[in-house]
Formats: sequence, C-alpha cells, structure tokens
Amino acid sequence: MRVNILLYIIIKSFSLIIFKLIFRLKIIGSKNIPKTGSFVIVANHSSLLDGFVLVSSVKPKVTFMSAAYLFKMPFVGNILRGVGAIPVQGKGSDIELIKKAMKVLQAGGVLGIFPEGRITNGKDSFSAKAGAAYLALKADVPIIPMAIKGANKVLPLGAKFPKLNKIEVKIGKSISCLKKIKPNKKILEDTVNSYMKEIH
Repeated sequence: MRVNILLYIIIKSFSLIIFKLIFRLKIIGSKNIPKTGSFVIVANHSSLLDGFVLVSSVKPKVTFMSAAYLFKMPFVGNILRGVGAIPVQGKGSDIELIKKAMKVLQAGGVLGIFPEGRITNGKDSFSAKAGAAYLALKADVPIIPMAIKGANKVLPLGAKFPKLNKIEVKIGKSISCLKKIKPNKKILEDTVNSYMKEIH
C-alpha cells in the first residue's frame, strides 16, 4: 500500500481550508485525540464528504477505509489510492482487508473506519457493527469515537453539487475498556454505540 505523503498533505490542507472558510467547520474535543501511538477512529457516515472531514479534523495521518466502488471512479479513485485508503468490498469477511488494517495499526498508524459500512441515507445517526471493535481489540489499541454533523446537508446522498451549511465534528473520549469485556459481537457493538450516543 503505497502512500503519496505530499498528495495527502495537499488534500488535507486544501480540505481544511475549504471546510473552515466556507462550511465553518467546528471541531470539539480535539484533546481526546492521543498524542502518540496507534488508535482507531470510528465515525458516522452520512455523506461522501465524511472521509475528507475526518482527515481534516485530526493532526495525525489517518488511513481510512473506503467503499471499493469509489476506487473505480477516474479522479476519486486516483486520490484514494494516492493517500493509501483501503478499499472495502462490502458484506462478508475479507482476510486481506483485515491484514491491511492490522498492518496500519501495528506500524503505529491511525485507522479511520465508518463502521456502518455505507452512507446512511443522509442521517446523522449511528449504529455500529463489531468490525472496528474487533480490530482495536486484536491490535490492543483504543477507539476514538467521532460524530460528524452537517456534512449530510452540505452534500446529501445523490446530490451533484454542495450546499452551504455548517459542519461540526465532536470527538469523544477514548474507548479503552474492550479488553475488560467479553469479546461478544453484541456487547462490542453496544459498547461502541453507547460512547457514540454521548457525542451525538
């Protein structure tokens, strides 16, 4: 997985400027981002802008997972590959996907995941699947919950052009209790969801 660091910095810087100046991006809870070490960011997914909002909202470089069909788009696909995004095929277990995600975390990197697995019809709500929690548990790293609000109004699902609207990002407290609970799918999902509800 080759990463064009210069391209990543350019895209992140340009996105941050646009979000701040035009969409009045407000970031709450930056103090909850660990200063060192690996971690997994989990966020709701209500707009195609979410990946750009996510990487613009935190200082560390983020390797995020993105739907595989986006990699087939001429311009978007080139950007995703350039910044080292990991393609997600959809349903089912993907051993290669898990290996790539674990490699990022074991190398001290930051992984960005939208656990819902798809854009949720423009809603700001959140309902996690257990995949992100399993990865964090296996790599022994904390999860940082992130709520992205307003991006769905800037670029709703199916829209061709953005609209003016404020975007707000809330970063919650670290979820580092996963080792203390039984690694049951429902319990893991409920744990992540409970932390997400605190910032929604």
